[in-house]
Amino acid sequence: MRRRLRDVLAGRSVDDLELGTGVWRRAHDRFGRAVDRFHQVIEPVPPGAARDHLEVAGTRLAACLDEVRQRCTQAQARWPSAALEIPGAGSGEHARLSKGATVAAQASQAATMVRVALRPDPAADPAAGPAASDGSSSEADQRLAAVDRAVTGVERGLAGGGWPASPDGEGLR
Repeated sequence: MRRRLRDVLAGRSVDDLELGTGVWRRAHDRFGRAVDRFHQVIEPVPPGAARDHLEVAGTRLAACLDEVRQRCTQAQARWPSAALEIPGAGSGEHARLSKGATVAAQASQAATMVRVALRPDPAADPAAGPAASDGSSSEADQRLAAVDRAVTGVERGLAGGGWPASPDGEGLR
């Protein structure tokens, strides 16, 4: 997109021009923070099958960020927003984007639980080594499945296929 001279002189960023400064910008930024958090959470996971699995999930979430940006840009063009009020006609799209960010954040929570499941038990025999560092424990496998459900939920939800239950089974409200 070509920036006009007056936009450059006014100091407007490309994000401000495309996403505005209202609810669509906030929806995009919230989803982006959830994706960033997911990647921060998986950084300390030791190499192995679980780490590989989480990295694939992180790549899938990052790909969803492109879709979220496109939707927010289109929404800003269709229902401009420069404040916190959701434009009436855009409320359905805003709800979809908001739920997407929530489910992406739940993927981060599930990834955190994978980290916890892979942590060696301090009460265990030190000679036994890390209990589940290869990602083979059943608890880690259950948590990896929760990550998959959340990431698939983001993908399906953005595609219009409905939103999943949360990784802990509570569901979104």
